[in-house]
Amino acid sequence: MNRFAFLFLLLVPILVFAEGGLPDRPYIYVDGKAEIEKPADIMIVRFDIVGRAPQQPKANEDVQTKANKIFGLLKDRKIGDNDVIAEDIRSQPEFQKGDEYSDNPGKIIGYKVSRMFQIKLRDVAAFPKLVDDLINVGAEFYGIEGGLAKQKEIESETWEKALANAREQANKTLKPLNMKIDSVFAVSPVSFPSIQTDFFGEGAISSRSAEMQTAEVERVSVTPQYRLAPVKVTQRVHVIYLISSTP
Repeated sequence: MNRFAFLFLLLVPILVFAEGGLPDRPYIYVDGKAEIEKPADIMIVRFDIVGRAPQQPKANEDVQTKANKIFGLLKDRKIGDNDVIAEDIRSQPEFQKGDEYSDNPGKIIGYKVSRMFQIKLRDVAAFPKLVDDLINVGAEFYGIEGGLAKQKEIESETWEKALANAREQANKTLKPLNMKIDSVFAVSPVSFPSIQTDFFGEGAISSRSAEMQTAEVERVSVTPQYRLAPVKVTQRVHVIYLISSTP
């Protein structure tokens, strides 16, 4: 269905729609979009440290010793306490490998205790050396991604651009039809059906959100060099404008 056919359908004031919370006068529904791309200026680094021993207390002692070394290392690198999360610990037995077709896990041969760390690194240039130091302590990396120090500000900017894009689309569509925007009826980050259900029906509109698309840090050679992909912040906004004919 082309844009003008869709507009025609929306211009028809159908009472059953009005009862569901939609306008009972002519309106246009527009999906605005915006994207901002910025170089990553922070890094989120996630890794585990693991301790193993025949007895669980010894495995715990091993992992806590490694954790203390990591805390000391991060302090030396001037990484603030607020940029370090290390709140989780996991403990589990390790079994002797048995018959893969048997339900019996086998004999317990020791214990594994692990702690998970997440670090926000604001000095991206310090990352290669930090990786080497963490690996030397026993860190097992499972997630590295780039981010933006001013994420909220970029999200707000993207939201404003998406709103401007929505209005631009509406004006472009209405002008050939000798119509104009009178006012905004509803704004939402979710789609038209959700506006009808959530905004006027079962619940409230979900809060504004932005999707952050990142790529993992890529190791490009044996030499410890890393390259961060740019961070893209995208936003969609769904707007219902009340409209009327131009004089």
